[in-house]
Amino acid sequence: HRKNARNANPMKIHTLVQGAKQFVLYIPCFLLPVMTNEPYRNTNLYQRRLEKENRISESDIEARMRWDMPILSTNAKCSVSLDLPMTHCIPTAACAQVCYASQGQQFYRNSVVKSLAIDRLIEQDAEHVARKMIDEAAGRNIRIAGSGEITPKHAPLLSYLNQFGGSWWGFTRRIDTHRALPSLMFSTDATSPSETMKYVREEVPVNRRSYLRRPDDPPSPLEVAVTFPVHGSVTNYTNKTPRHETDCPVDRKEMEGCWNCKRCY
Repeated sequence: HRKNARNANPMKIHTLVQGAKQFVLYIPCFLLPVMTNEPYRNTNLYQRRLEKENRISESDIEARMRWDMPILSTNAKCSVSLDLPMTHCIPTAACAQVCYASQGQQFYRNSVVKSLAIDRLIEQDAEHVARKMIDEAAGRNIRIAGSGEITPKHAPLLSYLNQFGGSWWGFTRRIDTHRALPSLMFSTDATSPSETMKYVREEVPVNRRSYLRRPDDPPSPLEVAVTFPVHGSVTNYTNKTPRHETDCPVDRKEMEGCWNCKRCY
């Protein structure tokens, strides 16, 4: 080995060293906390997703606004979902840190473009979107806002789904959305503002409350129907999050698919 080292080409060694340095420089910043075992608190995955959405051109969005292409997305946990962009989100600090829409397939560029285009199609013709969603779902329950957030402006879409016999369920973190669509689950976490917690305590039935929990968070201060330990391809902290009797059985790998549990339906 010493002989090979003495005879090695200095230029090749320099190239290899530079290449190694370049590799280190190009490690995506969102992976650093995972690779160095640093806490999730150093991340802001929501901002990462929002920046990606803002880089999508108008022409790319318009090119995806086609009725001959799918509205719904496949979802390993929920079956099928209506994925929306981040533009409607008002995330808490915890939600921004561990945003699941910035992980896995939902973060692929095509998925981001699709979410922006679908949101435009809903504005353009909510009835057409609803009919197409029902056809694509083929009797399955549709997870609303598999990514992103639903707002009061989406209420007509859900009204059409009800009118045409579709089945749907979902979550919101917005008070205005919940007031317009009270059948949605209301999601909170340890960083939810006091006014949000007050609204949930006074206005949201226990069976419509959920709680996102990170490893260092206490249990929900309010009684909830379900607790979601932080999970995801980047924020894979389920096993590090203390167990609670309200934990989602699908996230805990105790059950396959939301369609078998239905606690959030």
